[in-house]
Amino acid sequence: MKYVLFIATDPEGEPTDENPQAWVEKWNDRGVRVEGMPLKSADETRTVRVRGDRVLVTDGPFAETAEWIAGYDLVEAADLDEAIEVAASHPMATAGRIEVRPVEPLDLGPGTGNVPHEGDAPASRFLAILRTDPEAPAFTPEPVAVADWVRDGLASGRYLAGEHLRPVQDATLVRRREGELLITDGAYTDGPERVSGIVFVDGDWEEAIRYLARCPMARSGSVELREFWGDFS
Repeated sequence: MKYVLFIATDPEGEPTDENPQAWVEKWNDRGVRVEGMPLKSADETRTVRVRGDRVLVTDGPFAETAEWIAGYDLVEAADLDEAIEVAASHPMATAGRIEVRPVEPLDLGPGTGNVPHEGDAPASRFLAILRTDPEAPAFTPEPVAVADWVRDGLASGRYLAGEHLRPVQDATLVRRREGELLITDGAYTDGPERVSGIVFVDGDWEEAIRYLARCPMARSGSVELREFWGDFS
């Protein structure tokens, strides 16, 4: 089963001199870690929402919180216990916190299959983080509309891949504090805005924002556009 590990900051984290590259190599060699990339600071986020006929683009994350996603890793583990073992051995389990989310397969029909990434070099420039918004008007995206959006993105090169996540009730939070492993149910932040999925988007900032403005999920939530670390000149 696949799990997304959200590597998050934590103001209550502890200093560590563990080498994250050693963690990467360990789980790559075991065939558990599929891919992963660090993200630029949350200060460089742009958030896209659609409310009625209005497209709202703001600088910064949608929710003000001290914890923010600093990167992601995708692992393919035998079960949740193995996924927790992987997360617990990450240096950011000590310096920050890690949210383990099971991936939920989503069949949108012919022509909407994901393009797999290879190793540590996703072909996309951005990670779009889909979030719920409890203050948004009620709106249920039609599967056919989501499928059309994916197909359009695949054809234009904007959409490269995506993962739909099981509800936050199935999230597991992993931390190490004073040498003790803490495993609790729930997300990396207590805010009401929850991550529901991730999409890998390519292009420049304007192209990515235009594509996300057509995302059906942006009508009932928000989409945070985060740039990966890399050379995109």
